[in-house]
Amino acid sequence: MRRILTGLVILGGLLLLSACGSGRPVAPVQVVEHVRYHDPSPPSLTLVTSIRTATGVGAHSALIINASQRVIFDPAGSFQASINGKPAAPQRGDVIYGVTPEVLQAYLTFQSGKGFHAVTMTLPVSPELAEDALQKAENHGWVSQAFCADATSSLLASLPGLNGQVHTSLFPRKFMRGFAKLPGVTAITTYQDGVVIPNGTANNPDEPRSNAAYSDF
Repeated sequence: MRRILTGLVILGGLLLLSACGSGRPVAPVQVVEHVRYHDPSPPSLTLVTSIRTATGVGAHSALIINASQRVIFDPAGSFQASINGKPAAPQRGDVIYGVTPEVLQAYLTFQSGKGFHAVTMTLPVSPELAEDALQKAENHGWVSQAFCADATSSLLASLPGLNGQVHTSLFPRKFMRGFAKLPGVTAITTYQDGVVIPNGTANNPDEPRSNAAYSDF
């Protein structure tokens, strides 16, 4: 579902390569273990939604899982990162590992590039629930294009304590609005070109919002 990008974007020495939901390299287990990154903040699940600014249509859904390690479940996504030609964020299936602050910033910049903005919503959870989400993401396998929101919402709906509260959806923006209503959701943040902007102010002077565009919330 993620848009196809061309060219290369360089951010703080991080080289971002674009693809379209398939053909991602499958990193060896030992590489994944080597880059494990544990974020010290409390366990949480953060929904990332990429939205086409001109129309308000959702383009992609992904989930940042902060458990015993921080990963990104990026179903049918196309983000790839490398430094000096070597993977900086190894991937297996649709899970991105080694999500350091630099990799996370690069990911958010990628999802909120020209013509798009990204909205993140964080749900604090127990360590056990975060670990369950991590295991389910790792066991999920590849996701077909156009099913990013379905895969993300289905994973969340399968978690104890969230089943019955999370409703599955094929549409990223529709799912985002439903996720925002979950009790405990905090830190709703909008990014444009990787920079935090006030919620509801996303715009691109080179691609004005059409009359059909609608606000995120």
